[in-house]
Amino acid sequence: MVTSTHRPAWRPQITAASTHEEVIAVLRMFGLDSIADRLGYLRSLVYDVPDEPPIELESLRAMALFIMSERQLPLPRIAVSPDGMIQIEWRPEDSGILAMKFLLDGKIQFAGIGEKTSEGVERARISGALEKDDMMRALHPFVSRLGPE
Repeated sequence: MVTSTHRPAWRPQITAASTHEEVIAVLRMFGLDSIADRLGYLRSLVYDVPDEPPIELESLRAMALFIMSERQLPLPRIAVSPDGMIQIEWRPEDSGILAMKFLLDGKIQFAGIGEKTSEGVERARISGALEKDDMMRALHPFVSRLGPE
């Protein structure tokens, strides 16, 4: 008997997920255990901390689709905004910051601040809210500095 290690396609699974737990389970199935653990922890806070906002399912879904489609990026830090949106960020040492917030309308709000340069020279900055592909084109100079995990 031959056993298959084939995993089903991730995009339809994330898109069809009807609960937070299902989205998190897909991330875990594809080896993103640390992200799944962090999301599970953030999800549990709503039960332990009275003022903690619940995570919006559509924001979680959008973040999961992004993370799965951009596996070449290092793992980000993950948080929940006061309005329940998932936020991710990278802070490479001395290289500025790159942050994204996954909105309910499918757009991603983003901000990038470039690495520290010489005294008196303004850091590169960009921000906005765009669809994923447009955002990635706009952020290319910032994303390229992240490097692999």
